[in-house]
Amino acid sequence: MHTIRIDGQNDPRLSDFKDLRRRPSGRVLDHEFFVVEGQLIVSRAISSDFHIRSVVVEEGRDLNVIRHVDPQTDVFVLTHDQIRGLAGYDFHRGFLASVTRKPFGGLSDFQPDPVSLALVQTTDMENMGSMIRTAAAFGIRQILLDSRSVDPYSRRAMRVSMGAAFGMRFLKLSVPSCDLRKLDNLGVVSFAATLAEDSITIDQLSTQLAAQHASRPPCVLVMGNEADGLPAEVQASSTFRVNIPMDQTAMGGTLVDSLNVSVAAAILMHELTRRS
Repeated sequence: MHTIRIDGQNDPRLSDFKDLRRRPSGRVLDHEFFVVEGQLIVSRAISSDFHIRSVVVEEGRDLNVIRHVDPQTDVFVLTHDQIRGLAGYDFHRGFLASVTRKPFGGLSDFQPDPVSLALVQTTDMENMGSMIRTAAAFGIRQILLDSRSVDPYSRRAMRVSMGAAFGMRFLKLSVPSCDLRKLDNLGVVSFAATLAEDSITIDQLSTQLAAQHASRPPCVLVMGNEADGLPAEVQASSTFRVNIPMDQTAMGGTLVDSLNVSVAAAILMHELTRRS
């Protein structure tokens, strides 16, 4: 391991980590790298097939955590105050790593997995991270994203996903409604999560699939954002629209009309994967 003790936080070799707090976060920028933080996620980055550009470790931390890092990778050792001055915040838990970004694939790279996840206009980084983590837990390894969704490699999304994004294939959706129709032509069934009254319920998924397909086709679950859900044209382009019924009160209404998008996604992912 090539450890380097740094005397000043303005060393040009630390530029990947400079002023992280002030950098725009959430959107995919033209950067060739992203930064992850914390012992667990840095360790997972090193264990993945991603290229590690450099690592920053707080003085006094256990270097055994990053023992598998490539011997040619620079590991910079800084004091706590130096890291705070460099990155602009304290919530790094003593470890930072700069990771070379992998380009997202396109629709032509789609693989007919039993279940994939598509995210359209998912603008909250915590919801993004939570859905990636849940997808990983249920064996989903392919995620399709449109340009208005947040960056799955953003620090907060990576933190919430516990680094699960390192094991995902990410594909770009150019025009989600058109891309869903292209997938439909390839025999891929899509399920759009919605609150629409004329959508099918989660309990009707298997019945609807069995009625139209002799064998289980590859499926894509399509989720939107917290506030507005999925655009109408995306819902119209999906094979099915599906809802999760809310419990009725004694007065006949419901206490809530919907779930948090990451919670709804978890329920639907569990339903689709257990039946696949």
